[in-house]
Amino acid sequence: MEMNINNQMIDLSPAEKQIEALLQKSGFYLQTYRAIDAMTVLNIAQEIISKTDVRWQLKSPVFSNIGNAYIQMGKLNNGIEYLKKAYECNEDGNNKAELAITIASYLYRSGDRMKALEYAEKGMETATALNLKAACVHIQGTVAANEKNFQKAIELFNTAIELAEQTHFLSDMAMYILDVAAVYLQMGLPETALSETYRAERYIKECRNLDLYTRCAIRRAKILFLMNRDKDAKTLIMALADQQN
Repeated sequence: MEMNINNQMIDLSPAEKQIEALLQKSGFYLQTYRAIDAMTVLNIAQEIISKTDVRWQLKSPVFSNIGNAYIQMGKLNNGIEYLKKAYECNEDGNNKAELAITIASYLYRSGDRMKALEYAEKGMETATALNLKAACVHIQGTVAANEKNFQKAIELFNTAIELAEQTHFLSDMAMYILDVAAVYLQMGLPETALSETYRAERYIKECRNLDLYTRCAIRRAKILFLMNRDKDAKTLIMALADQQN
């Protein structure tokens, strides 16, 4: 059996055919938040991998899906360890960068900011896609903001925005701009923060992302309340409620 994996046509061995079928099944289970069912079939795949020579194009997704299953089960550390295994055996630069970004995000969530930065840097080393480079820089900016290194955070977020703009990733741009607004708010500059939310909204409207528009509107309302512009804030929230009804 020949199969297209990561844009490569490869002939699958009998063991690899079995793993491919198990991967498809586990993917369905993960999409429907049935992590325990996913883990059941992934354990079979992992057992095959332990006994058979399996190419990285199948091995990496198995480890990645196990990691995602653990995370759905609330076992973040176990999940991170399997995502690292997926990263280590992966040989595609952008695919490897995507895994590094995911790992960095979860490490940041777990409170390990230094390790998060390490994996963001790993992502930068292998990524060729500008949107992935932008995501790596964004993680670096997030860590800087958390450490209250506000000027560095703004510089990094703006770099991420520039990279995303080059590939016309408007939703990513808008999210990064909202993070710039959040930094200005932490700096005690609500007027500048408000201006940044308007800048984000411009791109949100262009990409027609309703969820992101809602997030932006709520952020703007909070800033307006902080500026004692209660009437403007209430008008915005009421307009948002009308749009959702």
